[in-house]
This record gives sequence, structure tokens and C-alpha cells, in this order.
Amino acid sequence: MSGLDRCPVGKTGKTIFFRRTVLTAHAAIDWYRSLGNASEKAPIPSRQEDVEKIDGVEIAVSQLIDDPIWPHLGLPMGEGLFAQPTGRSHPAPFMGNVPARIHRRIGSQDGFDALLADDNALSFIARRLHIDLRQYTEYLGSVALVVPDPIIKQIDNFMIPVSDERGERIFYRFVPRPGQTLEGLKITTFDEQAHLLTSFETRDIPVDGILDVDKGSCMGAYGYVVTHPEHGTLVYQPPAHFIRQIGFNIHAIRGGDIKVSVPTGDSPGSERMEYMASSRSHLPKTSIVGEESSTPNVNARVVIAASQREKLASAKQYGQRWFANGSRTEAMRFVQGEIRKARSRVMIADPYLAGLQLGQFLYAVNGNAVKVILLTSGLAFKSKGAKASLLEDVKNRLDHLAKQVKVTADVRVLAPSVLHDRFLVIDDAVWFLGNSLNALGDKTCMIVKLPNPDEVIEYLQTMLEQAESFDSYREKQLISSQGTTK
Repeated sequence: MSGLDRCPVGKTGKTIFFRRTVLTAHAAIDWYRSLGNASEKAPIPSRQEDVEKIDGVEIAVSQLIDDPIWPHLGLPMGEGLFAQPTGRSHPAPFMGNVPARIHRRIGSQDGFDALLADDNALSFIARRLHIDLRQYTEYLGSVALVVPDPIIKQIDNFMIPVSDERGERIFYRFVPRPGQTLEGLKITTFDEQAHLLTSFETRDIPVDGILDVDKGSCMGAYGYVVTHPEHGTLVYQPPAHFIRQIGFNIHAIRGGDIKVSVPTGDSPGSERMEYMASSRSHLPKTSIVGEESSTPNVNARVVIAASQREKLASAKQYGQRWFANGSRTEAMRFVQGEIRKARSRVMIADPYLAGLQLGQFLYAVNGNAVKVILLTSGLAFKSKGAKASLLEDVKNRLDHLAKQVKVTADVRVLAPSVLHDRFLVIDDAVWFLGNSLNALGDKTCMIVKLPNPDEVIEYLQTMLEQAESFDSYREKQLISSQGTTK
């Protein structure tokens, strides 16, 4: 626990300091509660021999808001009481797998832009605090108190198979920490069968820590919560199925790895890259350990059907639309309908966007309160001998659009090599288009609403800064074509 680590934040002249400090439990809580009172200092180790010059220095802390209300603590459970954790919404990833309750004091996020832009600084923090602050921005300028379970050391939980005397049972064994007892602890169990809540019961945990519950058949999912009269919730286990079978599929690789060298492009001088490939393997060997219950597992049938519904709901949520060959009118009406919903912004990024598409889609924009941005490329005006007429067509259509429906479009032109994919931005949502707007639905294609639009919008904004205004591009192309004619 001696010394401290430091990491510079880019070229800002600022530095991140990291130090581990050992305090007694009472001292740690007192320091935690003292933060935000305008007289903050770094913690001072409880053992005098651990104190260094850097301990107790003044620090600046913003106003902190308790979450939850002090002195209540919370047990992280992710998506919900009956949901398996995915890791995406774990409120305290720095805890690891050790059950513990937490309390948070949320502070100001201002002033951390340079930190969030520095990969090295974020990696420095992640290696020590086990948290990615780009994903968990709520912890910027904040502090967290992690309180391990003070009562229970271990919980064993398994299913006992059916016998001649009894059906299947669920067995619990609770082991207290040294010097602690299980007195006053309760367990609330919840059973889920085929997406139905079939049991929700609270029992006293015996002093000897052994709880044997008859179920008859354990074909569902089983979870529990353990509570203490003083400390509150100690343990949470989401509903999970007991494992009845394990399948093994084994491949034996024959020979060593093969290095493959390929060009990165079609041109003769294209740069080459290498990647590794494995030689062919023997046929896989499959084996199964365990026996299936004789009771028909209707739960599997229900889960499969529910999974299919979830896929359909997810596709609807993300606007997944399949347009078959020859569905041009259907595709156009769909895009027009989405543009009509815009309240603040419409952005179309399509390297082949030209004059005809302005009339096909942009008259659906509702009024001049909606900002319209069009990002195209020189590929849209590549037609030999017709470049000037294509440019004039775009200009005339833009003028007509502004006159008829008061929609002024900001058109930018990129170099042909910059943009390939097509995107439609409606307010803060982004659609990925499987084809250009000039051919959407002519051939089979798909469009989908992206789950993380912020990243795409950020890159499109960067492209806009690199692009040339349509008026400037048009003027240069007309001058160039006149010079060629002469």
C-alpha cells in the first residue's frame, strides 16, 4: 500500500493520481460522508506507519447527491429481479463476483472531456478500478462505497435427484463468517416455469444453515434473495435452471497453423497482409453427460416460442425492414414516412444522392424548423457529358424546394473515396440503408435502425467538416468543364 501511481492526461498538463489507502471501517465511512462539505482532504491511513506526505492533501469535490438515500445500501441486480445479468447494465462492475452492497454519491461530470478522449488514461484507470469510464460516465466526479456481506461466507445450492422415497428437491447450505451466526436471516425464493411465476415464498434460514425444499420436479428456473434484519438485503440470485445434461463437441486439430498472405486491394501495388489459418481437423467427437428428466419439458417449448417473439419485437424496435425485388414504391413510401416524422433534423448520407432523390423524398419534410443536411459525393455527378446538367438539376430542385415548402437543404460533396455506405438520420435516430435512395427496393435489400446512433452521427459530422459545399463544388466543376471544352 506504499507510494502512488500517476498517468498524464494527453498533453493537457493534468495528471491522474492513484493510491490505495487502508482505513478502519469507521474511518472509511466517516471520510466517505465528509466529501462534498467544502473542506475535503485525501484519506489518511489508519496505521501511522502507512502515512506518506501525499496523504491528507486538499482535494476539490463537487456537490454530491446520495444514491440511494443514506444510510440505505443497494445490492446490484442488473436488468431486473427476474432477469439474468448481461453485464451491460451492471451498476457496479468494479465489484467483480464478490457479493456486496453499494452506496453511491453522484457528482458533476464537467471537466472530464480530456480524460474521456485519452485512451491511455482510461486504460490506466480501468486496470486499477476495473471500470470503463466511457461506458459508466455516471461515476465521473463521483464516489462509491462498497460493503461486503458481513454475515454469509458461502452458499451452496443444488438439486437432489428423485429417489424412491422423495421427488426432486432443492438443497441450500449457508455458511456464516467466523464469529457470525445465521440467526434472523430469511430467504425469499421465487420459481419461474414456462415464463410464469409459480412460487414466491419467504422462509427462516435454520441456525444450522441447512434448508431442504421438496419440489417434486425441478423443471423451472429458481432464484432467491437473502435478507438480514439489520443489514437488509445480503444476497441475490436471479432465476436459473439446474443443469441436467452437458454436451461435449471435441475437434482435434491436425498439423500446425498456416500463414496466409493476401493483398488488401485489387491494384498490383496493393499492400499485403497476413493472417493465420488452421489445417483441417478430424471429425468432431460428440458426447453427452447426464440424463434428461422423464417429465416432458414444456418449458423448452415455451422458451423457444418466446425467443421467436423477442426476435420479432427486437426487429420492430430497430426498424428492420426487408424490401423484396421490385418493391421500389413500398421502399420510397417507407422512407418518406420516416422523414415526415422528423422534428429537428434530417440528414441523408449517400454517395449517389442527386437531383431526382430531392423530389422523391424531401418534400415530405414538415416545415423549415427541420434542419436538412445532404451528404453526397462526386460519384453522383460522374456521368460523362452530363455533369453540368446534373449539377444544374440539383440547383434547380433545391431552389424549388425552398420556394414551395420552405425547406432549405445544406448540401455537401465528399471525395468519391470517402463514403460507401448509406445512412438516413431522423432527429437522433440513424437508419442504415442497404442500397442508395436512387435504387432502394429495385433489388432485394434491407434497412435497419442502428442501436448506437451516436457513433454514426459523430462520424458523419466529421465528414461534413471535410466536405465541400455544393455551391463551391458546382462552381469549380463548371469552370473545369468550360476549360475542357475550349
